[in-house]
Amino acid sequence: MTEMDVSKSSSGQAGQPEAEGCPVDHTALAAASATSGATGASEASGAERPAEPAAPHQRAAMPATALPGPRIPAPLQIIKYWKRPADYVERCQDQYGGRFALRIRVPPKPLYVLSDPEDIKQMFLAPADVLHTGTGSSTIEKFTGQSGLAWLDEDEHKVRRKLLMPSFHGKALQRVGTSIDEMAVREVALWPRGRDMPLHPHIHRFTLHVIREVIFGSKVPRQWDELIEVLIGMMRFNNRIGSAMMIHKMPPAAVKVLRAIRPLGFHDFLTLRERADALIAEAVDERRASGDPGDDMLAVMLGITHEDGSPLTHRELRDEMMTIFLAGTETTAAAIAWSFEFLSREPAALEKLVAEIDAGEGDEYLTATVHEVLRMKPSIPQIIPRTVMKPIEIGGVRFEPGMLLWASAYLMNRDPSLYPEPQAFRPERFLGTKPGVYTWIPFGGGRIRCLGDKIALLEMKAVLREVLSQCELHRRDPRPEGTRSRSVSALPERGAMLELRPRVREASLSAG
Repeated sequence: MTEMDVSKSSSGQAGQPEAEGCPVDHTALAAASATSGATGASEASGAERPAEPAAPHQRAAMPATALPGPRIPAPLQIIKYWKRPADYVERCQDQYGGRFALRIRVPPKPLYVLSDPEDIKQMFLAPADVLHTGTGSSTIEKFTGQSGLAWLDEDEHKVRRKLLMPSFHGKALQRVGTSIDEMAVREVALWPRGRDMPLHPHIHRFTLHVIREVIFGSKVPRQWDELIEVLIGMMRFNNRIGSAMMIHKMPPAAVKVLRAIRPLGFHDFLTLRERADALIAEAVDERRASGDPGDDMLAVMLGITHEDGSPLTHRELRDEMMTIFLAGTETTAAAIAWSFEFLSREPAALEKLVAEIDAGEGDEYLTATVHEVLRMKPSIPQIIPRTVMKPIEIGGVRFEPGMLLWASAYLMNRDPSLYPEPQAFRPERFLGTKPGVYTWIPFGGGRIRCLGDKIALLEMKAVLREVLSQCELHRRDPRPEGTRSRSVSALPERGAMLELRPRVREASLSAG
């Protein structure tokens, strides 16, 4: 799942010391933190520290507008990033350093990329009124609307988060975890064997079923069979470069023109969106009429009221559900696809993992494998942008209100000073350790760290365990797949193109 929501997580709270046994040496990071001078109080205090007068010998902060970056026109930057997102940001880092500006949005407002772990930590710890995320997900508003948790900031975000949290933790998490294991067995049994195929479409369908469990619990709406097909059709639009366009901010006449150009895909997307809205409304009415209680997300939302006592509107319910249908499936499906892409090219790691699964005595190597996959290919390579609301200084750079900060999980997780031989797939680096709160951020960080991070990890483990216990992985082309954009996520270029062959298990042979 994504960095769309919450502060408390399985790795700890923002502001918490690094986890014991972290594979990263934080000595240098701690020293840098003590001398950084960046603004922003700890998240626990929630208050800004008064600015200290600068000593005469201190250098004045550099304005963010002075940061380097590509000079080519924004449309060309957009195309380059869309086609090869990982390669593009790596080349920019090589040329411009750990902080640079990109123009890959329409309109072409600069995104200030941060990749230094101390910079990112300071960004995560900034007070809620200094950095906002509510405008950072504008490219997916065409799917989600803008009334859900991902678009709320400060007190509104804190209140909504607290209300939604029970549907992702405690007894609800136990229920979802049990369902995930059952779904993995059922879904993987349906995946074709003996032919090359992209695994991603099958994985994505599985993650949608999981999110159905999160939202509706055991009370599956009668509309589900149609709704899942409509959602899958909608999300295919994310494979098109046009999915980055903010049509929700365009005048109706412009949208009408785009719909008329059928190859662009806008007409099909908007038609499917209208149907999805209708089906979700029917499911909500069905559940409301039943009066069934529960710990699922819809049951929780039906109990939420505004300050005046009014319930959430149909639009608010729809936006919250559509957000998790999109963000909670695309990201996890990408991570699982990358898991198979790496393991199919790393026979030593695959052999160790299969041996552990067959032994059935623990999941230490499986956990380490999942952590390593998310280090190398975080599902959201660049964390949701933060909008600067009040001036803030990070790493000696001053960012002004209205600017956008973009933390790059992808670049930081490949920093050789943090992870030796960062290009190597080595689950062993996470054996007996826990990832660092600020040096491993596939789920984001700070107040809006992913609310469903534990569910995503359970999904990854369940699918890997089930596939590898039943199948052998074969690939016709040994070359690594490239990376392509799919909305906010990054997928293997061919969708993890593999062949699943039934495993031939050793059996005792009887004479005769």
